[in-house]
Amino acid sequence: MTTEVLSKSAVVVGAKASDRDSAIDLVGAILVAEGCATDGYVAQMREREQIISTYLGNGIALPHGTNEAKTLVLRTGLAVAQFQEGVLWGEERAYLVIGLAATSEEHLGVLARLGTILGDEQLCRRLGSTSDAAEIHRTLTAPDDDAPAANGHPPRSDEVTLEVRITNPAGLHARPAAIVVDRARSFAAELAIQSNGKRANARSITALLGLGAAVGDEVRIVARGSDARSAADAIAAILTGSTEV
Repeated sequence: MTTEVLSKSAVVVGAKASDRDSAIDLVGAILVAEGCATDGYVAQMREREQIISTYLGNGIALPHGTNEAKTLVLRTGLAVAQFQEGVLWGEERAYLVIGLAATSEEHLGVLARLGTILGDEQLCRRLGSTSDAAEIHRTLTAPDDDAPAANGHPPRSDEVTLEVRITNPAGLHARPAAIVVDRARSFAAELAIQSNGKRANARSITALLGLGAAVGDEVRIVARGSDARSAADAIAAILTGSTEV
């Protein structure tokens, strides 16, 4: 399914863009050409970027449309443009820009793989400089079989565990993941989320994307510390849609 979501023709290397909006227009045009979205969706991608940056770290950005733009999506798909010179994305430079148009959850396998890739700085640098588009395609669509299992630590007296089902319509994609990270940082407690046999630090957007968690998935929130209960409840509220994202 991941190869259907990201086709080989949707990956380009050696692209050039003068600024962030131009880079978004480029990957947006690929999405349009691939039959994933209408022209109007590209404008919504730029609009969302004004709301919150989609820069993920290690030279990778993941622009996508607002929730209101879903009517402009024709089918779920991704497009990748590599900029060897980099494109200024806020205070950082993006070398790999991945455009996303989604109507359902088929792309989560690629996003989970992306979460793993983001944790490998050397691999990110290689993908940002390679002249082989096929290498980028293979890397993003390869199955992620090496993720560590969620073998929790021994329970402690200050540990709180919550089992919740994700009902937030956005699942645990880039935007809600960023909100979880921001909220988690306001608590002293250690926070982790377990899903799909994986465990992620709730303060790491890289780790959260690597979970590949979607709407309807059961997840476990584990908090340890003096404010563990408040921290776990706050994260649960985001995942269940009780907090607007």
